[in-house]
Amino acid sequence: MLKAKKGGLILALGILILWNVTVVAEEAVDALPNLTGGVVPVISYKEHDPFANNRLTSVSHIEYVIRVKNKTNDPIVAESLILIVDKVIEITGADISARVDIGGADGLMADGRPYFHIPVSDNKDLAPFSESEPVIVELENPDYLRFYPPSLEVRGLRRESEKSVQGLLDTLVNKGLLTTDEATQALESSSTPQE
Repeated sequence: MLKAKKGGLILALGILILWNVTVVAEEAVDALPNLTGGVVPVISYKEHDPFANNRLTSVSHIEYVIRVKNKTNDPIVAESLILIVDKVIEITGADISARVDIGGADGLMADGRPYFHIPVSDNKDLAPFSESEPVIVELENPDYLRFYPPSLEVRGLRRESEKSVQGLLDTLVNKGLLTTDEATQALESSSTPQE
């Protein structure tokens, strides 16, 4: 049975390599670069707004609809995009992340923070200046604490645009730092995701 599992795994990896599919292993999630400065989370309430009537009220269950907006000039590799719930802060300023349950996470970072895969409509890249599909983040609040929307972090891999890579390679060839053949090889390898 172990040989059958290994054979199936090897076949699956071979297919992924042939189709040039980018896969982010669970161990690699922690190593993904933080993109939060350029890929911005946009958060809204699914149903109940705890800030109703201009004051914060306590609720036991809340759902957030979160999308991310790519505000960079580079596409982001869709399979690598994750949303991390960094902290949940009470109105007193205390971190209450351990006192609320965050449901529906796709996994946990090495430090225990939950993360969610961010869906992208074309399943290839989050294009520059576009917005992802929504992620639903559910928080159970058994102690009826009053808190702000969670602090979020976005991680993933940028896909360097071919035009910017070509410009850089042309400059290096003109300065004599690369041969034309080396530049061509580098351009072909630039289609893989860059950190």
